[in-house]
Amino acid sequence: MKQTIILLVFALSITTICEAYSFFVSTDVKIINALGPQTDLNVHCRSKNDDIGLHNLHHEDNFQFHFRPNYWRSTKFYCSFKWSDQFHWFDIFIHNRDDCKHCTWMIKSGGPCRYNDETESFDKCYLWNDKGDSN
Repeated sequence: MKQTIILLVFALSITTICEAYSFFVSTDVKIINALGPQTDLNVHCRSKNDDIGLHNLHHEDNFQFHFRPNYWRSTKFYCSFKWSDQFHWFDIFIHNRDDCKHCTWMIKSGGPCRYNDETESFDKCYLWNDKGDSN
């Protein structure tokens, strides 16, 4: 019985340490303008607590920001995207959907596509939040 309790305490300690470690690991979000030549993209990203600011991206330009997800795994960043006569917004990071350390997004007119490490391509595509959700 005593060995079982010691084993249980050890297992819980390891789980807690692993969860705490993931809390301290930084997440990188990279956004790439893939709208096409001659099309500049204005991007403004924020969360409930942080405002990343406005960034103007020329074709194929990118910008990155870094943060540490919260312990409760509820971190969420959203961005607005404006080009020509278009305006859209998208949740660029939702912890449960985007549990990645390096989240790279290619912004296209139909919506953003995230890089998929397994297929090594930008095939995780979504509609804009203002158009409905897709995958």
